[in-house]
Amino acid sequence: MKHIVLLLGFLLVSGFPVFADNSGRSLSDEEIKAEFARMRNDFTASGDDWVFTRVVGAEGRTKADIYLKAVEVLAEIYHDSNEVIQNKDKEAGVIIGKGFVESPIRKLNWATLGRNRCWHLIKIDIRDNRYKITLTVSSVWWEIGADLRGPFNGTEHKFSEFYPLWTSCKPKLRQTSFGNLRFVHESSLETLDLIASKIDRKLTEEDDW
Repeated sequence: MKHIVLLLGFLLVSGFPVFADNSGRSLSDEEIKAEFARMRNDFTASGDDWVFTRVVGAEGRTKADIYLKAVEVLAEIYHDSNEVIQNKDKEAGVIIGKGFVESPIRKLNWATLGRNRCWHLIKIDIRDNRYKITLTVSSVWWEIGADLRGPFNGTEHKFSEFYPLWTSCKPKLRQTSFGNLRFVHESSLETLDLIASKIDRKLTEEDDW
């Protein structure tokens, strides 16, 4: 299973961290706007934040059952529950944490490397028979340099700095700029999928002992 920090890769073009279009072709302005409109169906915009939510059924499972498995899953995905979990309340059935998605290091040219990071807040609300995962993201960080083997030291960019939210973006940079928003959208959905699938697997394994 891929770890969160290795979920998604992207290319770095013209100093902006971006995804390559899956088809390898250029997207028209209309196609970019249409794709962004579809993306917006998957999250709620709240100020600078994008909020992704997933409600998952767990029939026959108690709140305590699901809570324990969720804590285990976050520890596995992020390697250490003490690092990611900022607050947890077993009685209330609430877990709050913080993590990130980071791309592999990519070569820009013979002398320059780049990488990208997207921090997210995680909240898991748990009840008997179901739970809800909420992922909140508000920006993208990126870093370029000759040697990126050290700790991440990137620059934060708000979503409003990328096309089509940045309406004055030059036409030749629009697809490149839009790739940042696609990165946030796709990595957030994959993070939700990963957390939910791992919790479900742990609950299922309990039945198969």
